[in-house]
Amino acid sequence: MISPPEWLSKPRCIAGAMSGTSLDGVDAAIVRITQRNERAHLELLGFANVAFSREIRSALEAAIERPISIAELSDLACMLMQVYADALARAIADAQQHPEAIGIHGQTLWHAPTPHVRYGVECRTTFQLAEPAILAQRFGIPIVSNVRAADVALGGEGAPLVPILDWELLRSMHEYTIALNIGGIANITLLPPGCSREEITAFDTGPGNVWIDRAMHHFWGLRYDDRGRTAAAGKPIPALFEQLTTIPFITAPPPKSAGREIFSAALLDELLAPFLHPMLPAEDIIATLTAFTAWSIAENIRRFGNVDTCIVVSGGGAKNATLLAMLQSELPSSRIIHFADRTGIPDTAKEAVLMAYLAYRTLGELPSNLPSVTGAHKQATLGSITLP
Repeated sequence: MISPPEWLSKPRCIAGAMSGTSLDGVDAAIVRITQRNERAHLELLGFANVAFSREIRSALEAAIERPISIAELSDLACMLMQVYADALARAIADAQQHPEAIGIHGQTLWHAPTPHVRYGVECRTTFQLAEPAILAQRFGIPIVSNVRAADVALGGEGAPLVPILDWELLRSMHEYTIALNIGGIANITLLPPGCSREEITAFDTGPGNVWIDRAMHHFWGLRYDDRGRTAAAGKPIPALFEQLTTIPFITAPPPKSAGREIFSAALLDELLAPFLHPMLPAEDIIATLTAFTAWSIAENIRRFGNVDTCIVVSGGGAKNATLLAMLQSELPSSRIIHFADRTGIPDTAKEAVLMAYLAYRTLGELPSNLPSVTGAHKQATLGSITLP
């Protein structure tokens, strides 16, 4: 292992790989990271995406939504790492450069950082499925994984982790900026002009694509609403919309984080049940879920942020033109731009780049969580290192 001072002394080529709550596949990025005047410079060298097969996606959904055996869970970790390896290999080929280390997220199957008691013991838990040893042996370099656990152990939410990257890439001396990532769950980072790391606020706002994707699969067997065309063909249902807006998480103050255990398929099915009849077009349900997603993001910005701002959007939801139009309608005084336009990094590559950056910081023994964001008692170097 290279000593931390030596590690930070020159540019490093790092890979990052991420699979999020959308359960659509693995994104992998190869990034050159350089420290310049106490600010990190990140250059994307290569990127790849590998979609989950129907079988793996179904198995992951099953692991999230109902009990499965340890044997199934163990095999699922192996299967998941094969998809990670495929995505990383393609990204390496795209970059034509071999990385010095890899940061991976794994697949979140459970996230419950709020204290709860089991068998008389108070627990805070988060679980990202992964088996980093498989990747360490495949690529012959260190793997950084399990990046949320340290923050949760310190009393934090373990999420979001992206604010440190948002601060590096998006902060401005003159303009209030909000970084919005719309994955399965949506999250925002609030960056006041000239803010320090300690002045950042960030949190999950509610569902991003997770319920829209679920409904698209239910009605048409599709993985997502391509560019929001289905939502655009429908009209929001007022009664359903009003019911959705009463979900307590949306208006709860930060710090807060969420996953599929809160915005579950079971809850969505329960909410939609009264509206599933032939006289009501399915497109109207998609339009309602899309309008609710836009409203929930905007409501959090109205309550806890600044409406006169530049919103930099990333994630799969950045491709949903109807969702972005509804968000603009909710926040008419805000300016919405894409992450790629601000940074040169594709909107869908942001979280993979984040994993590379977290690995870089961990190997340099730098802290990456922000207590002002997560509520942790102190800063921590995140993740576990697996050597080949």
